[in-house]
Amino acid sequence: MFTRCNSKLDDFRDGIKTMDQRLLKLLGAKEDLYPKVLEERFPRVFGKILELIETEHIEPYLQDLMMDQRSGDRAGFPREAAAEIVRIGNYLHSLHEQDKEINAWADIPEFKRLEIEQLGYDFNPQGLLKSVEDGNQDAVQVFLSCGVDLEVRDERDWTPLMISSFNGNEEFALLLIKCGAKFTTCDKNGYTPLHWAAYNGYANVVKMLLEKGADPNVQSLFGWTALMQAATRGHLLACGYLIAKGADVNLASVDGWTALHKASNNGHTQIVKLLLDKGANRYAQYQNGDTPLDLAVKAGHQSIVDLLNPGHKFSV
Repeated sequence: MFTRCNSKLDDFRDGIKTMDQRLLKLLGAKEDLYPKVLEERFPRVFGKILELIETEHIEPYLQDLMMDQRSGDRAGFPREAAAEIVRIGNYLHSLHEQDKEINAWADIPEFKRLEIEQLGYDFNPQGLLKSVEDGNQDAVQVFLSCGVDLEVRDERDWTPLMISSFNGNEEFALLLIKCGAKFTTCDKNGYTPLHWAAYNGYANVVKMLLEKGADPNVQSLFGWTALMQAATRGHLLACGYLIAKGADVNLASVDGWTALHKASNNGHTQIVKLLLDKGANRYAQYQNGDTPLDLAVKAGHQSIVDLLNPGHKFSV
């Protein structure tokens, strides 16, 4: 037993030694942040991270890796590699924000601080996030007038733009975008503001994000696209905007869901028709083999069954 334990400890120590010690140190000696999959399977990406890790170019590079759909001869990242990129990016961002926070929130006129406090909020990142969550227009406008950092995050790892997109505050979302909020930022699960705007069907926000250059095909760590989000919840106009800007109707999640699967299962007839008109594969299979038709039949959506297979009728 003693020998076995020592053997495991030796293996553990050997694993530490094989890690790039400079990179591990820059990641705060946090082994859970170390990109083992990237090092083993994507050596060129790993090498680029080593090259840029101590420069201002590292965050844009990591963000580009996640947002770029790697068309043509470039293969996409598997979920575990994408998760490593997101974790490193979020960790480095948090470090930079800690470095900037004192100056960013200190160099503000005192009367602005008092104005925020009179509105019931602390003049700090948490105060900004809470004012957005509360939908307090007066407070948010004061914060924005001070030029504060718009990429602060709450306990869900959401930025103000993600919060406003999810909560349905279209006015705030549009205002934040106009004030420079990053629409390419993703949370710990790889979801972007576009995902959350589509999830709640805020078509004007979806449209603006797309017009600003948001990628309609960006996928979360689970493979979900904004189109899947909108199709699942029956948001026809959001689906239309996404498809018009190039959303791939046949992208699938990690476990095999497509937008057509979700719309068919949830009874969104008009979205099913739109997806079929735009070339959605009616024979796509979920991981258990279910097609959109199978789901529509199980859910009892005859109008969708007719669209997917006009000859099919429910048995009596």
